[in-house]
Amino acid sequence: DYPEICAGAFRFKVDEDSFPMKLIEKLANFRASVLKMPYGDQAIFLKKELFFKAGGFAEIPIMEDFEFIRRIKKYGKIFIAPFPALTSARRWKKNGFLKTTLINQLIIMGYYLRVPPAKLRDWYNK
Repeated sequence: DYPEICAGAFRFKVDEDSFPMKLIEKLANFRASVLKMPYGDQAIFLKKELFFKAGGFAEIPIMEDFEFIRRIKKYGKIFIAPFPALTSARRWKKNGFLKTTLINQLIIMGYYLRVPPAKLRDWYNK
């Protein structure tokens, strides 16, 4: 038992072996490991009691995983397991590596700038 750890997630892995996807993996794993900011596609895990104590996921149409991790970090450290959670490259294949990555970063910036979540969801779905 590690009382300083409040939650965890797995390493990010994409089901595509191209150079752009390997770069995305490296950047996502750097973010998760160094900044302790895993996203939902990294299979976040924690005890049920802490989930409810922290208020659960916000009722927002997008960024609920991001917002939740920011909130629970005050309860302890986030552990990144050395095993991968596999995610699909479907959106990157459909919309292109650059466009998908830029939209994702725009959504994060919009979140920090308090753009309404419904608007962020619209950006994501374009």
